[in-house]
Amino acid sequence: MARGFSYAPGASAEVEEAAAPGLTKERIQELGGSRNALVREAVATRDDCPFGLMVTLAHDHAVPVRAAMAANPKVLHSILDYLSHDRQVAVLCAVAGNPSTGQEILEALAAHRKGEVRDAAAAALDARAEQADTADHTPELRDRVFEESQARRAALLAQSAETGLEAAADDAMAAVEPQEAEPLPARPTRSAPVRGFRPPVEA
Repeated sequence: MARGFSYAPGASAEVEEAAAPGLTKERIQELGGSRNALVREAVATRDDCPFGLMVTLAHDHAVPVRAAMAANPKVLHSILDYLSHDRQVAVLCAVAGNPSTGQEILEALAAHRKGEVRDAAAAALDARAEQADTADHTPELRDRVFEESQARRAALLAQSAETGLEAAADDAMAAVEPQEAEPLPARPTRSAPVRGFRPPVEA
Protein backbone atom coordinates (compact mmCIF):
# COMPACT_ATOMS: atom_id res chain seq x y z
CA MET A 1 0.00 0.00 0.00
CA ALA A 2 1.37 3.38 -0.99
CA ARG A 3 2.37 5.75 1.76
CA GLY A 4 -0.05 8.62 2.27
CA PHE A 5 -3.18 6.66 1.37
CA SER A 6 -3.86 5.10 4.76
CA TYR A 7 -7.09 7.11 5.10
CA ALA A 8 -8.45 6.28 1.66
CA PRO A 9 -11.79 4.44 1.66
CA GLY A 10 -11.19 0.77 2.37
CA ALA A 11 -7.46 1.26 2.78
CA SER A 12 -7.39 1.30 6.58
CA ALA A 13 -7.42 -1.96 8.48
CA GLU A 14 -9.40 -0.22 11.21
CA VAL A 15 -12.14 0.69 8.72
CA GLU A 16 -12.58 -2.97 7.83
CA GLU A 17 -12.48 -3.96 11.48
CA ALA A 18 -15.05 -1.31 12.40
CA ALA A 19 -17.51 -2.88 9.97
CA ALA A 20 -16.71 -6.48 10.94
CA PRO A 21 -19.29 -8.48 12.95
CA GLY A 22 -18.67 -9.92 16.37
CA LEU A 23 -16.72 -7.05 17.90
CA THR A 24 -16.84 -6.56 21.64
CA LYS A 25 -18.52 -3.49 23.06
CA GLU A 26 -15.19 -2.27 24.38
CA ARG A 27 -13.55 -2.53 20.95
CA ILE A 28 -16.45 -0.75 19.26
CA GLN A 29 -16.06 2.01 21.82
CA GLU A 30 -12.35 2.29 21.04
CA LEU A 31 -12.94 2.41 17.30
CA GLY A 32 -15.66 5.01 17.78
CA GLY A 33 -13.01 7.31 19.22
CA SER A 34 -10.62 6.84 16.30
CA ARG A 35 -9.02 9.90 14.70
CA ASN A 36 -9.95 8.44 11.32
CA ALA A 37 -13.38 9.75 10.33
CA LEU A 38 -13.88 6.73 8.06
CA VAL A 39 -13.55 4.43 11.08
CA ARG A 40 -16.06 6.46 13.07
CA GLU A 41 -18.41 6.46 10.09
CA ALA A 42 -18.21 2.66 9.87
CA VAL A 43 -18.94 2.38 13.59
CA ALA A 44 -21.95 4.69 13.21
CA THR A 45 -23.53 2.23 10.77
CA ARG A 46 -23.35 -0.71 13.18
CA ASP A 47 -26.57 -2.14 14.57
CA ASP A 48 -24.80 -2.92 17.85
CA CYS A 49 -23.33 0.54 18.32
CA PRO A 50 -23.60 1.39 22.04
CA PHE A 51 -26.18 4.01 22.88
CA GLY A 52 -23.69 6.28 24.59
CA LEU A 53 -21.45 6.17 21.54
CA MET A 54 -24.45 6.98 19.35
CA VAL A 55 -24.82 10.26 21.19
CA THR A 56 -21.12 11.02 20.73
CA LEU A 57 -21.16 10.24 17.01
CA ALA A 58 -24.33 12.30 16.52
CA HIS A 59 -22.24 15.31 17.63
CA ASP A 60 -19.25 14.38 15.46
CA HIS A 61 -17.70 17.26 13.49
CA ALA A 62 -17.52 15.12 10.34
CA VAL A 63 -20.72 15.30 8.29
CA PRO A 64 -20.46 11.71 6.91
CA VAL A 65 -20.29 10.38 10.47
CA ARG A 66 -23.45 12.22 11.50
CA ALA A 67 -25.15 11.16 8.28
CA ALA A 68 -24.24 7.52 8.94
CA MET A 69 -25.66 7.83 12.44
CA ALA A 70 -28.84 9.41 11.06
CA ALA A 71 -29.28 6.49 8.65
CA ASN A 72 -28.77 3.80 11.30
CA PRO A 73 -32.15 2.05 11.78
CA LYS A 74 -31.23 1.23 15.39
CA VAL A 75 -30.57 4.82 16.37
CA LEU A 76 -32.50 6.25 19.32
CA HIS A 77 -35.54 8.39 18.52
CA SER A 78 -34.15 11.26 20.60
CA ILE A 79 -30.98 11.23 18.47
CA LEU A 80 -33.02 11.25 15.25
CA ASP A 81 -34.93 14.24 16.58
CA TYR A 82 -31.64 16.00 17.32
CA LEU A 83 -30.17 15.20 13.91
CA SER A 84 -33.35 16.39 12.19
CA HIS A 85 -32.23 19.91 13.11
CA ASP A 86 -28.77 19.49 11.61
CA ARG A 87 -27.59 22.18 9.18
CA GLN A 88 -26.21 19.73 6.62
CA VAL A 89 -28.49 18.47 3.85
CA ALA A 90 -26.80 15.06 3.79
CA VAL A 91 -27.66 14.49 7.44
CA LEU A 92 -31.26 15.64 7.03
CA CYS A 93 -31.77 13.44 3.98
CA ALA A 94 -30.37 10.49 5.93
CA VAL A 95 -32.88 11.18 8.70
CA ALA A 96 -35.70 11.28 6.14
CA GLY A 97 -34.59 7.97 4.66
CA ASN A 98 -34.33 6.20 7.99
CA PRO A 99 -37.25 3.75 8.43
CA SER A 100 -37.23 4.47 12.16
CA THR A 101 -37.92 8.18 11.71
CA GLY A 102 -41.27 9.18 13.15
CA GLN A 103 -44.14 10.71 11.20
CA GLU A 104 -43.85 14.07 12.95
CA ILE A 105 -40.18 14.42 12.05
CA LEU A 106 -40.89 13.55 8.42
CA GLU A 107 -43.71 16.09 8.23
CA ALA A 108 -41.41 18.76 9.67
CA LEU A 109 -38.69 17.90 7.14
CA ALA A 110 -41.26 18.00 4.33
CA ALA A 111 -41.61 21.73 5.08
CA HIS A 112 -37.85 22.37 5.15
CA ARG A 113 -36.46 25.32 3.19
CA LYS A 114 -34.03 23.06 1.30
CA GLY A 115 -35.59 21.38 -1.71
CA GLU A 116 -33.49 18.23 -1.37
CA VAL A 117 -34.68 17.73 2.17
CA ARG A 118 -38.31 18.33 1.22
CA ASP A 119 -38.05 15.84 -1.64
CA ALA A 120 -36.48 13.18 0.58
CA ALA A 121 -39.12 13.61 3.27
CA ALA A 122 -41.94 13.64 0.72
CA ALA A 123 -40.60 10.45 -0.86
CA ALA A 124 -40.52 8.77 2.55
CA LEU A 125 -44.06 9.87 3.34
CA ASP A 126 -45.30 8.66 -0.06
CA ALA A 127 -43.59 5.30 0.44
CA ARG A 128 -45.28 4.85 3.79
CA ALA A 129 -48.64 5.83 2.33
CA GLU A 130 -48.20 3.25 -0.43
CA GLN A 131 -47.34 0.60 2.15
CA ALA A 132 -50.47 1.49 4.06
CA ASP A 133 -52.54 1.24 0.87
CA THR A 134 -51.03 -2.15 0.09
CA ALA A 135 -51.70 -3.45 3.57
CA ASP A 136 -55.20 -2.03 3.70
CA HIS A 137 -57.37 -1.63 0.59
CA THR A 138 -60.34 -0.24 2.54
CA PRO A 139 -60.19 3.57 2.60
CA GLU A 140 -62.86 3.78 5.32
CA LEU A 141 -60.85 1.57 7.65
CA ARG A 142 -57.66 3.50 6.94
CA ASP A 143 -59.43 6.78 7.71
CA ARG A 144 -60.82 5.32 10.93
CA VAL A 145 -57.35 4.19 11.98
CA PHE A 146 -56.04 7.69 11.27
CA GLU A 147 -58.84 9.27 13.32
CA GLU A 148 -58.19 6.89 16.21
CA SER A 149 -54.49 7.72 16.04
CA GLN A 150 -55.27 11.44 16.19
CA ALA A 151 -57.64 10.89 19.11
CA ARG A 152 -55.01 8.92 21.03
CA ARG A 153 -52.50 11.69 20.39
CA ALA A 154 -54.90 14.35 21.66
CA ALA A 155 -55.60 12.27 24.77
CA LEU A 156 -51.88 11.85 25.42
CA LEU A 157 -51.31 15.59 25.04
CA ALA A 158 -54.16 16.34 27.44
CA GLN A 159 -52.82 13.81 29.94
CA SER A 160 -49.35 15.30 29.63
CA ALA A 161 -50.70 18.80 30.27
CA GLU A 162 -52.68 17.59 33.28
CA THR A 163 -49.62 15.82 34.65
CA GLY A 164 -47.61 19.02 34.21
CA LEU A 165 -50.20 21.00 36.19
CA GLU A 166 -50.15 18.43 38.99
CA ALA A 167 -46.35 18.55 39.11
CA ALA A 168 -46.44 22.35 39.26
CA ALA A 169 -48.94 22.22 42.13
CA ASP A 170 -46.75 19.75 43.99
CA ASP A 171 -43.72 21.99 43.51
CA ALA A 172 -45.67 25.00 44.78
CA MET A 173 -46.81 23.10 47.84
CA ALA A 174 -43.26 21.95 48.52
CA ALA A 175 -41.98 25.52 48.28
CA VAL A 176 -44.31 26.77 51.04
CA GLU A 177 -42.63 26.66 54.42
CA PRO A 178 -44.74 24.83 56.99
CA GLN A 179 -46.00 27.10 59.72
CA GLU A 180 -45.28 26.10 63.27
CA ALA A 181 -48.36 25.38 65.35
CA GLU A 182 -48.92 27.69 68.31
CA PRO A 183 -48.17 25.95 71.61
CA LEU A 184 -51.18 25.07 73.73
CA PRO A 185 -51.54 27.05 76.98
CA ALA A 186 -50.14 25.23 79.98
CA ARG A 187 -52.77 23.63 82.14
CA PRO A 188 -52.78 25.28 85.62
CA THR A 189 -51.81 22.96 88.42
CA ARG A 190 -54.00 22.89 91.46
CA SER A 191 -52.35 22.32 94.78
CA ALA A 192 -54.43 20.99 97.66
CA PRO A 193 -53.32 21.19 101.25
CA VAL A 194 -51.98 17.98 102.60
CA ARG A 195 -54.03 16.71 105.50
CA GLY A 196 -52.13 16.80 108.78
CA PHE A 197 -49.49 19.24 107.56
CA ARG A 198 -49.04 22.60 109.24
CA PRO A 199 -46.76 25.28 107.91
CA PRO A 200 -43.94 26.29 110.20
CA VAL A 201 -44.64 29.29 112.43
CA GLU A 202 -42.12 32.07 112.17
CA ALA A 203 -40.55 32.97 115.47
